[in-house]
Order: sequence, then C-alpha cells, then structure tokens
Amino acid sequence: MMKKIIWSMVLSLFTGLGFAYYLYNKPNRRISDETPAFILKAETLVSEYDVDEKKANAKYLGKVVEVFGIIAEKSKNEKGKYNITLQGSDLAGIGCEFEKNSQKELSILKEGQKIKIKGICTGVLMDVVLVDCVVTNSN
Repeated sequence: MMKKIIWSMVLSLFTGLGFAYYLYNKPNRRISDETPAFILKAETLVSEYDVDEKKANAKYLGKVVEVFGIIAEKSKNEKGKYNITLQGSDLAGIGCEFEKNSQKELSILKEGQKIKIKGICTGVLMDVVLVDCVVTNSN
C-alpha cells in the first residue's frame, strides 16, 4: 500500500513539473500579428467602462483591442519601460503598457500627439488597462 502512495506522489510531482515547464516555455502572443476584436476611440472604451464595468468586461476583457486617441501622458517605470496614457473622459484614460521591443519607437512620441495602439484589455483599475501594446500608427 505504501508503494502505491509513493508512486502516485512521484507521478503527481512529475506531472506538475511537466506542466510548469510547459507554462514557462509557452510562446508569447504576438499582438502585432493579431486582428483586433474591436477598433474604437479611446473615449468610447473609457465611457463604456464608466457606464457599466461588468458589461464592458464581458465584451473586452482578454481580447485584442485597437484604440486611437491623443497621448495625455508618457512616462517610464522603474524598469525603464515606457507607458502611455491616452485621453479618455475627465478623470479616466487608457493606460498602455508596452513590451521592451517597442521602447525605441516610443521614445520619439510626444504628449498631445495622435496615436493608434493595439493591446490586450485587462479591465479597469483607475484607467482602462491595455497590456502587451504595440503602436500601429502615429501622426
């Protein structure tokens, strides 16, 4: 009986390690190659979250969204990566978090500039948040 318990524990351990290895080596999504589920103005996305967050989450959460608007703020985080906030409503906007490979392109963007960004919507904190963003057009 003790052998069966030990073998099942060893099997469970190897299964868990195999799954962890798979997740660790899983390739990242390439947002630049994906077709967005929605293309809309930054103000529209923010207003939908302001009106009904639950409904907006059901519609946008985890999906690739392309938004266009005006850069309200450009900043660098503690890791040296740029983040951009697009103008939304009076108090809220869209926070866009970019990957490391986009940093050179982002360094030349300026506040007040029109831009189109594609990323994965992760919901709302103070702003609506898009992650793994790429710039698809800047004027």
